[in-house]
Amino acid sequence: MMGKAIKKLLEEDHADIDRNTHLLQDSLTNLCYEGKAAFGKNLKELQHILEFFDDEAARHVQFEENVLFPFLKVHIPKLESLLNILSSEHESFKHHLSDFKFYLASISKMESRSERSKMIEKIRETGTYLIFLLRNHIQTEEKSVYEVLVRELRPLEGKEIEDLAKQCAAILGNGKH
Repeated sequence: MMGKAIKKLLEEDHADIDRNTHLLQDSLTNLCYEGKAAFGKNLKELQHILEFFDDEAARHVQFEENVLFPFLKVHIPKLESLLNILSSEHESFKHHLSDFKFYLASISKMESRSERSKMIEKIRETGTYLIFLLRNHIQTEEKSVYEVLVRELRPLEGKEIEDLAKQCAAILGNGKH
């Protein structure tokens, strides 16, 4: 029962992240093809999406790294290799998000059309990488980790799983803005 509640909160968080990957994809397309007239508007949209990833997605990653994954490594050791891969994807996400933030901050300072075009391409490439990374990562977690969590933790229904559920609710359930 608790495992299902945890899975539901995690999947709701993933749904928010997935919605924002779609917004990111649309905004990247707009930035590349709408031209100079919509440039400022498109940058603002990308900045807003970046703030979501910087806050909400980072909160989700932090919960997984500091609470969920250590718990699962103890209680479901067969997941350890997969959790290590997912942790390395978290690091890749943080690194590329930092690059994305840098590129967005840099482009508004650029004067020449040539420089802006090159930076738009970097923004598009990095954003596209983030989209594919996040979509694959979410699918892997939901189909592998979260399904196993519900199945394997059923016999553990007790204080430890209740504590995990409380932490999950406190961090993910109340972290929404």
